[in-house]
Order: sequence, then C-alpha cells, then structure tokens
Amino acid sequence: MPSLRELQFNVMDALLAGSPECALALIARPSEAASRLGVYRNNVQSNFQDALRSSFPAIWRLVGEDYFRQAARGFQHRRPSRSGDLLHAGRLFPEYLAELHGADAFSYLADVARLEWLIQEALLAADRAPLDLQSLAGVAPFAYDALRFEVHPSLRLFESRYPAVRIWEANLGSDAEPETIHLESGGDRLAVMRYRLQLKFHQLSFGEHSFLDSLGRGDSFAAAVDRGAESDPAFDASAALQRFVAVEAIVDFHIQTEEGH
Repeated sequence: MPSLRELQFNVMDALLAGSPECALALIARPSEAASRLGVYRNNVQSNFQDALRSSFPAIWRLVGEDYFRQAARGFQHRRPSRSGDLLHAGRLFPEYLAELHGADAFSYLADVARLEWLIQEALLAADRAPLDLQSLAGVAPFAYDALRFEVHPSLRLFESRYPAVRIWEANLGSDAEPETIHLESGGDRLAVMRYRLQLKFHQLSFGEHSFLDSLGRGDSFAAAVDRGAESDPAFDASAALQRFVAVEAIVDFHIQTEEGH
C-alpha cells in the first residue's frame, strides 16, 4: 500500500507529465482508468493554461497560442503550483522563461512576464489610507533620521534593460499589429503601484529606486537617504520624500526609539 505522499506524487505525475502508468492501479475499475485520467488531465492542463494566459496576456500575444501552451505545459510540469488557488499559479513563470531564453534573442520575455506579474500583485494588494500629513508635520526636524516610513502595500519596484513597459503596452487590448519596438531603445526603472483603484507607473532615477527599496525593507529614513545618495550623487532626499508622499507611495511612519520600538 503506497503512502499518502507516494499516492499524491503518482497522481500528480499522471496529470502533469502525461504518464498515467504509475497511477492506473490506484483507480477503481482499472480498465477505464486511463481514459478517466486523460479527461482529468486535459481539464487540469486547460484550466492551468487559461489561468496563466489571464496573468500574462502580453506574453501570450508576443509568442502566440501554440508556443504559449507549450511553455505553459513545460512550466506546469517543471514548476507545479503548490497553491490551491490558480491565481498564484504564475508566480514563477518569469523565472521559467528566463531559464528558457536567458541567453538568446528572446531574453526580454522574462522581463515582460516579470512586469506583468508585478502588475497583478499591485492590483490585488491591500489598500491603505494616505499618509497623515499633519502628523508628519508635527515631527521635529532632528527626529527625521530615525523615522521609518511604510510604503503602500501595492508598491513594486521593477528594473529592466529592455523597454518592457512599451512592449507590454503595445501587446494589450487590440487586434492591430503592434508597433515595432527596438530592444536597444532604452530600459525601465520604475515603481508599479495602485493609486486610488488605478494602475500607475512612476519612472525612477537610480537614487529614487534605491531610496524606495530601502524604505520597503524597513530601513530608517537616514539609511534610505544614504542608499539613494550612494546610487546617485544628484539624489535629492527632500524632493523624493515629497514626491512619494504626494503619489501616496508612502502611507505611514513611526519613530524608531532607543529600545527599537
């Protein structure tokens, strides 16, 4: 009698790898087991591919239906989802595309997929009220270094040497032939977030990117300013703080005390 873990792996192989032999003996009426598994396998693969397509519509359009389904089958077999929610099934798909195309002419696909996944995360993240400006105004100037700002839950940082945003925008919502975009035309460095129910992209300098990344990691304001200045000598901490408060990328703060609270 196989263990529960062995049973689960055998059935998973039968459904994802198309190798039903290891699971046939575990199903009642073995004479009909192969066809039953085939029907279930087709449903599993179809639902998975449809979920992946809904998360990566630009990738689907870029590579075409046949290749997308081929890549989805390979991804499902190599990186089976450990979540019962198909919404999370594509989390590692950008990494899988990077493995497939990391050194060839299609290496940009992984970055476009990563952008699409960050967009999905941003749209589904929790919401927060804007920063209380009166409370911030009441902080003494000498206490700013110890502040720890909180960024909006939807905020995601993205970098690519390719024009990933333009590629994504050109491959959404239209049957027309997308414009030709040269991969060498410039990369992206931006914050992706949801602002009052709308998706927003904020182009960032090197310093702003490092500053936001540091704040998102829970660093103090002083440490985040240092990170920004190290990345970009022209980084203006005051201007950056005003900008990200205004667009509600920063939503709260607390003061780090000597006891660490």
